[in-house]
Amino acid sequence: MQDRGADPVMNRFDTALNHHRAGRLEQAVAAYRGQLEQDATHLYSWTNLSMALNQLHRSREAEAACRRALQLNPEHAEAWNNLGIILADQQRFAPAVAAYRRCVALNPRHHLAWTNLGIALVRLGAVEEAIPAFQQALRQHPDHTQALMHLIHQKQQACHWEGLDPLIHRLVVQMHRDHDEINPFSFLFLCHDPGEMRRCADHFARRVAHQAHAMTPVRHVRARSSADQRLRIGYLSGDFHQHATVILARELFGAHDRSRFELIGYSYGPDDGSALRADVIRGLDRFTECGQWHDADVAQRIADDAIDILVDLKGYTRDARPCILALRPAPLQVAYLGYPGTMGGRFMDYVIADEVVLPMAQISHFAESPIYLPGSYQVNDSRRLRPEWSTGRADHGLPEQGIVYCCFNQTVKITPDFFMIWLQLLQAVPGSVLWLLAFNSVAQHHVRNHAARFGIHPERLIFAPTLPYDQHLARYHLADLFLDTLPCNAHTTASDALWAGCPVVTCPGTTFAGRVGASLLNALGFPEWIARDREHYLQIALHLARNDTYRVQARSRLQERVVHSDLFSGSAFARKLERAFEAIWARHVSGLPPAPLRVGLEGVAFFDRS
Repeated sequence: MQDRGADPVMNRFDTALNHHRAGRLEQAVAAYRGQLEQDATHLYSWTNLSMALNQLHRSREAEAACRRALQLNPEHAEAWNNLGIILADQQRFAPAVAAYRRCVALNPRHHLAWTNLGIALVRLGAVEEAIPAFQQALRQHPDHTQALMHLIHQKQQACHWEGLDPLIHRLVVQMHRDHDEINPFSFLFLCHDPGEMRRCADHFARRVAHQAHAMTPVRHVRARSSADQRLRIGYLSGDFHQHATVILARELFGAHDRSRFELIGYSYGPDDGSALRADVIRGLDRFTECGQWHDADVAQRIADDAIDILVDLKGYTRDARPCILALRPAPLQVAYLGYPGTMGGRFMDYVIADEVVLPMAQISHFAESPIYLPGSYQVNDSRRLRPEWSTGRADHGLPEQGIVYCCFNQTVKITPDFFMIWLQLLQAVPGSVLWLLAFNSVAQHHVRNHAARFGIHPERLIFAPTLPYDQHLARYHLADLFLDTLPCNAHTTASDALWAGCPVVTCPGTTFAGRVGASLLNALGFPEWIARDREHYLQIALHLARNDTYRVQARSRLQERVVHSDLFSGSAFARKLERAFEAIWARHVSGLPPAPLRVGLEGVAFFDRS
């Protein structure tokens, strides 16, 4: 946002600028337009108007205003940065990159444009080009937290581990200085301390609450028909498409008891036209598309619909819109599934968990009161496709003989210490290979170099290309063992492996994100695959690799338990969740504040946080 520089004093522009800075976007737009009625050539009004419109999700109008500014002055660097932001928000990343490049060519010291350029390059899959852009941003502004956070995240995605520890240390120092720009979702891939995760989330939540405070408050008019006593549940997400969250939760929506619950979905993400999205919509009573709405408008719609319990499936993950939640559109707000951690602050009441992912001793590290479900907190879909074994190892570049270790996690989850364990496994088991997801070519190059330095031939690392989901599931039958990661475990990926009959070896960490593997294995009855520490992890994996009889029997037992376990039943999960919903609503209407809740096989019970 720009002030008027050396322009003469203009009351309308000053008024617009004050509204804009205070977050009163509608008033700012009106005032900018008023100024432009007086002077249609006022560059800064066009530039700032474009940003205010974009913040209101009026993207096409924003783009038109920004291009008008560039017609007035094609050398205006700030307008080029604004145009990049608008295009990126439209998912048009290639032209956004071009706009950012034009900005930094005009003003090489524009650290925000360098950061934005890096983000857009990441969305295009150009990690190798993105990393230097973030580095350039930090050269221009060494304390720019967002650039530092993205640089760390992309070095993790590229498995470019050299020089990573000092950068992480810088980030933690900045967080302790009360910075509120560090997204907790990025932080969970490098954090082993639940207290630090809470600190990071609280800081970020403060930023979110500040942004929401400037928006139009929600008006609560809870006019409900006395004939409809059903609890009204809202599910809020940007991921109602071919996405890991909905892969897990698809069955849940349609499995709710419609005599007791009404379900409304609120989607601010893309419509990919997938069968998965269509199934979700069919499973809900109503489905509201609100991707082009301002956060305040989404929140008001939720309030107008008189939602009793709003379940957020997004948290702080990519493209999340937590300001909707900070506006408090529903009496009770519950965090679930998409983001494995606390959201901090005060705008979420409950988090759905189990006693493995969130031990009782760690309740103080969560702003929300936990709802402890029996078994695992993770919902699954019993209608998930059954893999059909139509291909062999040779079809995937795998050796016909020998152990195939696999990890199909994103590379951001692969850390140097666990990768070293994997190399030890390859060294200890002749003829074995490591099968990884071909997430990006830069990461492939780096992990092969790491392996070569350890004395492992790079060809023993094999990379699996992206496939349609059913084909991806089917290829798990070619792997002997799935190797989990830390500090962030496999989540949906671990469920995929188990569903397809592939044993998973995990090592629980100290945060929610690092204990999901243990939650799943406990629920299935395989505690012997949960390691006490890294050395034990190595020994479990070696035992499975070296003992053919045990491994075959283990796979057989796993396949049998998957069929009969509640873990893979969305309907069974819905019954547990419904008991929780009814209990927290009864507590709410009694005037009592949120409190930890345990859902047991015999009943439900609240208890103190202490």
